Amino acid sequence: MIDLLMKAGRDPAKKPSVEQVAEQAGVSVASIFRYFSTLDDLRRHAIQRYYERYDHLLAVPSIGVGSLNNRIKGLVAARCAFYETAESMNRIARHQAAEVGELRQAVDRMRATLTDQIGQHFSEELFRLRAPARLERLAMMAAVTSFETWDQLNDQGLDNDQVARSMQLSLQRLLAE
Repeated sequence: MIDLLMKAGRDPAKKPSVEQVAEQAGVSVASIFRYFSTLDDLRRHAIQRYYERYDHLLAVPSIGVGSLNNRIKGLVAARCAFYETAESMNRIARHQAAEVGELRQAVDRMRATLTDQIGQHFSEELFRLRAPARLERLAMMAAVTSFETWDQLNDQGLDNDQVARSMQLSLQRLLAE
């Protein structure tokens, strides 16, 4: 299923059929339904397994350590590497999240994790702000470094280096005193 989903590329609506999955796996359709109640159940498990494979890419190296400029570069580099590697699956998960509650919850958990990392990574700068401003700034930083922003900037013709520079500049401005 993962291989077929990855082949879908930029078209998340292009869902593999159960027959395609069975053929790819070298099993019968009945065998698939012996382990998964529905095709959506199989997709959900495939997406979860995929994210488990690349969980290490979610880590921000030396979280909260170093100069502000180095922390900004480190966070953006980690985000861009993850988004580039998991682009197809991120797109599929977000597309199907509207239909599959568990995927919506998984996407929400991922966003919360990434936002928490930002809060830890820039705690020194965020701590200086009053509570309402801190929450607003954190939300904007999460939006600026989100998959959706990365994807939109790529769609607008920016290459990965330009996307990274744009994110870095936005974070620098959001964190400026």
